[in-house]
Amino acid sequence: MWQRAPQSAAASPWPVFRTCRREIAFVDPSAAAPPDADRLVGEQAYAHLLQVICGLDSPMLAETEVMHQFRVFVDALGESDHAVERIGRRLLADARSVRARHLSAFGSRSYGSAVRRHVRGCERVAVIGTGMLCQEVLPFVADDRRLVDVYGRKATFDSTLPAVCYQRLDQAASNPPFDERAALVIAAPVDAAVIARIGARYSALSCVIDLRGEADAGPLPPLAPIVSLADVFDEMQRAAMAADRRVAAARVDIARCARAFAGRAVLNPSGWHDLCA
Repeated sequence: MWQRAPQSAAASPWPVFRTCRREIAFVDPSAAAPPDADRLVGEQAYAHLLQVICGLDSPMLAETEVMHQFRVFVDALGESDHAVERIGRRLLADARSVRARHLSAFGSRSYGSAVRRHVRGCERVAVIGTGMLCQEVLPFVADDRRLVDVYGRKATFDSTLPAVCYQRLDQAASNPPFDERAALVIAAPVDAAVIARIGARYSALSCVIDLRGEADAGPLPPLAPIVSLADVFDEMQRAAMAADRRVAAARVDIARCARAFAGRAVLNPSGWHDLCA
């Protein structure tokens, strides 16, 4: 097989798997590869394909979209590509096995995923701030049919997410407090008085997640247990270290799968199409 950066989707005599980052052609060894392509054969080709399908060569490590794309590619192969389909089915089976053993539930690797860990079980989340940090956190907390109240200084706030209610900080009314189990996320450099006023609106506050930097972080009112920015950084670092170990274990497993495939294969002169497992 050969691999190169994506080109125009021109007709090819070989089955070609395309993603936004690469195109991989399944060819026999006698076929000439384009000058800008990397050529891989046998065990090396199988290991590389398995890494790609498992999401280990993706910008978002261990993502699942490329595996879905490869399944669609395999399902669309015709009768003339039966040998490639057979290899593709085996790759998918090995990928499912590798992912199940090493790559599921990757943990908190962003502000949003770290915050989501602390709001589990909450029916409502209040977010102070409307800037980039709020935009990163919102998709992670506005799920599970959870209500999200966003407080900011802007006159308006645009969000396509459901169940997001926006209020201006200077107009946050002292209405009867919300009685759902809630969490408060501080995603803007506001002072203790503002935090206390917003926090008082939630009678069952389970935690306060303070994402302010050291220069902005004054003392907090005693509303609920506090998760600091340093705590979030520590969680992200631990998750990254654990992820590195799991990725290394997945690569070892992939190499084992490739050796098993190569050990059972019979390579005939016509090449990739006659590589039988």
